[in-house]
Amino acid sequence: MRGEVLKYFMMKEHEGTEQLFKSLDAWTSELVLIVSSFSETQINTIPFRGSWTAAQVADHITKSNIGIIQSLKTQGKPATRDPDERVKNLKDQFLNFDEKLRSPKFILPTKDIYQKEKVIADLRQSIERLIEIGNKVNLSEALHHPIFGEITRLELLHFVVYHTQRHIHQLRDISHIIATHEVNGRQRKIMAFMHVSLDGFVAGPNGEMDWITMDDEIFEDAIDLSTEADTALYGRTTYEMMESYWPSVLKSPEATKNELHHATWVENVSKIVFSTSLDKAEWNNTKLIKRNVKYEVAKLKQQPGKNMMIFGSPRLTHSFMQMGLIDEYRINVNPVVLGNGLPLFRNIEDRINLKLLNARTFESGVIGLHYETRRNQ
Repeated sequence: MRGEVLKYFMMKEHEGTEQLFKSLDAWTSELVLIVSSFSETQINTIPFRGSWTAAQVADHITKSNIGIIQSLKTQGKPATRDPDERVKNLKDQFLNFDEKLRSPKFILPTKDIYQKEKVIADLRQSIERLIEIGNKVNLSEALHHPIFGEITRLELLHFVVYHTQRHIHQLRDISHIIATHEVNGRQRKIMAFMHVSLDGFVAGPNGEMDWITMDDEIFEDAIDLSTEADTALYGRTTYEMMESYWPSVLKSPEATKNELHHATWVENVSKIVFSTSLDKAEWNNTKLIKRNVKYEVAKLKQQPGKNMMIFGSPRLTHSFMQMGLIDEYRINVNPVVLGNGLPLFRNIEDRINLKLLNARTFESGVIGLHYETRRNQ
């Protein structure tokens, strides 16, 4: 009689495990399908400030899967409780879409611009490897996990199912928001990013810029800002300075993590230099515009993609201000008075009305201001 009862429970466990792997296969297949549905541009589009892109969601899931694979392969021990005891709690937590959950740092996505093909390939590989390992190990054994504490392998695979479902829900929301923006004809914006002194200068009397505060906190804020753009705009002087500096950072063993982050970003994004004196622009992914600036910028705004960012380039910024082409200003006000130099606002004939969207005070005393241009005011 006891043998028959044991046989019954073993059969039920087998049925449950079989159903788990069917569910795992179904949800991960749907995940890959929805990630694949984003275009090369859409997959890197930020639907709203503070949100991940679809590519970042996929990167996060890939990193999470890799972490689960590593845990599944660690030495286990016989569980002192039912192997599926925590399954309901995991389900309730991760399928509660109204509750915002914080991810551990080691599975957070990067802030890079991703290639769609590689994102999907990495995601597929992590899923295939996870299912392969899951089929080989004893799922009823318990192990220690850095986030969940004591947990069974069975519960970890259930977590993968619920975690996948949670982010499928997120990806559907991202897809809907992007589609709504596209249907409504949302234009790309031109954002001007500039460091200024308290008395309004972007450079000293002799072009000095050694007064600008650029610590890790401010650098990371600039990196966050750059994720909103996929095109960098430069005047000739700033372009030549950037072209001579950032490619070398990628090869420098002394480059910091933040420097490498921005160097990689600027190397891969589209770059446009506005100049009547340059004959050619040879930096990777660079286009030279010599004339009909207002018309060319209008065409750029109609193209799909993220926003366009002017980095520095005070004279180009002056020109764009005068033509009414700047949609947002990101101004870092430094706690220094220069007394003289190149002003941020110059030769402005018509009033520019602005709306303050955000203000941030950094530890260094720098104040970051975010303004939106108010049209027809």
